[in-house]
Amino acid sequence: MEAVFAIVLLLGAVVAANILYGLYSKIPLAFYQIGMGLLFTLLPLYHHYQLDPSIFLYAIITPLMFNDAQNTSRRSLSRNLGTTLSLAITLVVVTVLALGFSIHALLPLFTLPLAFALGAIVSPTDAVAVKSITASISLPKRIMNTLENESLFNDATGIVALALSLAAFRTGHFSLGQGITDFLYVFLGGLLVGAVLGYLIVHLRILLRHLNIGAVQILLPIQILTPFVVYFIAEHIGTSGILAVVAAGLIHGIEQDHLKLTSTKVQFVSQTTWQIISDILNGFVFVLLGLTLPTVIYALSTQHTEQFFILLGLALLIYLVAWALRFGWVYLGFVKVFSRSLSKRTISALIATGGIHGTMTLSLALSLPFTVAGKAFPLRDELIFVAASVILFSLLVPTFVMPWLVPKPQPTKAPINLRLVRNDMLEYAIMQLKNNPDADSVAQQAVLGTLYRQKQDSTRPARQQVAAIFTQAEAAEQAAIAELKQRGDLTPEMEAWYQRFLTTSNYMAQHSAWRLWFARLKLIFKFRSRFFKKKQNYAQIQHKRALTIDQLKQQRQQMVVVEEYGYNAVSTFLNQQTTPENYAAISLVRRTYNVRHRRFSNSETVNQTQTHLFIAAFQYEYDYVENQVRDQQIDHATASALREQISYDEIVYMQNSRD
Repeated sequence: MEAVFAIVLLLGAVVAANILYGLYSKIPLAFYQIGMGLLFTLLPLYHHYQLDPSIFLYAIITPLMFNDAQNTSRRSLSRNLGTTLSLAITLVVVTVLALGFSIHALLPLFTLPLAFALGAIVSPTDAVAVKSITASISLPKRIMNTLENESLFNDATGIVALALSLAAFRTGHFSLGQGITDFLYVFLGGLLVGAVLGYLIVHLRILLRHLNIGAVQILLPIQILTPFVVYFIAEHIGTSGILAVVAAGLIHGIEQDHLKLTSTKVQFVSQTTWQIISDILNGFVFVLLGLTLPTVIYALSTQHTEQFFILLGLALLIYLVAWALRFGWVYLGFVKVFSRSLSKRTISALIATGGIHGTMTLSLALSLPFTVAGKAFPLRDELIFVAASVILFSLLVPTFVMPWLVPKPQPTKAPINLRLVRNDMLEYAIMQLKNNPDADSVAQQAVLGTLYRQKQDSTRPARQQVAAIFTQAEAAEQAAIAELKQRGDLTPEMEAWYQRFLTTSNYMAQHSAWRLWFARLKLIFKFRSRFFKKKQNYAQIQHKRALTIDQLKQQRQQMVVVEEYGYNAVSTFLNQQTTPENYAAISLVRRTYNVRHRRFSNSETVNQTQTHLFIAAFQYEYDYVENQVRDQQIDHATASALREQISYDEIVYMQNSRD
């Protein structure tokens, strides 16, 4: 129970770091997460905290790799497959060998298998960390795609290299031919197993959809379980579970591009769920980095203080050697990344600096076993410390270096404010609906009220402004009632009843919920006390109750007509008074009158008309976006964001209309 509670608190630390990043985004998110981990070490629960190493690869890395694979650009990957494989396989192997021999030569304390294991741990890169560091700068798209595609496969290469190094450490010998054979079997076998299993699972989802049992409650859990099942099967037969997960993710991504059988709701919920899972797991790893560092540093400092600085220097040397290898690999033409605005040297420096280490490096370090053959794993704390230090160096250097490498974009036009453009889009739809004379007034006002609330967003109108508009709306309704009375369409008795109704409804609209509940309780006690004081027999009570029900039915039928007339007068007044300065207050008043009116005349015909008007409003919004793109008033990125918001609104409305 304590272990579960500790993990839940760490998830809370991830959320807290995201909040801090939202308040001040100039500092990369990863640093907030590491800081929260350091802060949590002050709690007794996290003194010398250690998580089971086997959890990392299976519970954290597996879903992360699957999500990255299914969201990667297949087109970009296919076009740059040679570049990706060169960076993710060949360069990783070269880096592991170079670092392994260098570390062993400098510090013979690290045997060759351990040195190679350390080289394998620090070889994978992390595209999520790159995005976090470069959030405030404009990294060229081709370079960003190259870094993302590289991180998709070099993780698996690093894992395979680490497994081979640990196997050599356990057995005490290493055969080059056998190592190459094992590498090819693990690597290619993992891809094949993942592709086959991914294909079968995708077709299972399609089959369920054909059988009309493909609800989101079924399809989404299948998709979430997919990476864990694929990893388990691939590892069980001796191939790379991570590469199998990557292959399965790519298959899912390819199928999603062409899958027309999955509903929009399933796709939307799936994307949102996976985004949340990915963000939480990435943050979880960096929080664990902050938790782990004090424990490792304390363990090292209690042994030899000078060893701490030696290992720190080793980490810096490893980072510099890896940086130089990446720079030379690109500069010498082993990979080809083109950019019209950047020189070859700058591209090489960006690729080298963009080799940021993060989730996978720390996970591999923490996945090192505690014991081997019944004995403590040698230098485990030292390996974790060096890996964590390399991560910190790879995060700090790009933070300061990358802004100098990337040329600042020339200011052209002022950045587009998406919220303002969306408000203009909604205003266009509102004006089109207002110009529709055939629309039912009740349904039209309901749709207009929803659109006005969308424009309102989080704006809170001043109470005085709302009260003033309420007063003016009441005056407009009273004028309409007076007109009915003057024409002889309203009897004095009905006018008295309706005025009492207006007094009650206006009181409820303009007072707090607590005050309304207090008034309601007061009326209940007053009615009950009168009932018990009047000791009438049961027959008399039933007779009066029947008379009262008949009278209420007649009065309600008459009041429906009167309320319709007053409501139309208020709607006309609100339409005439709406301005950009008061639409938040107008929307609040309009919503109050819409709720009151629906209680009187919410018929099936009105509901159908309202649905048609909502569909028309969505189409007006789409038309506005297309017109703005055609007239070059907004760019394609803004148009895509607006279309995504409209689609989301459609999903929400259609779902709510069925409930």
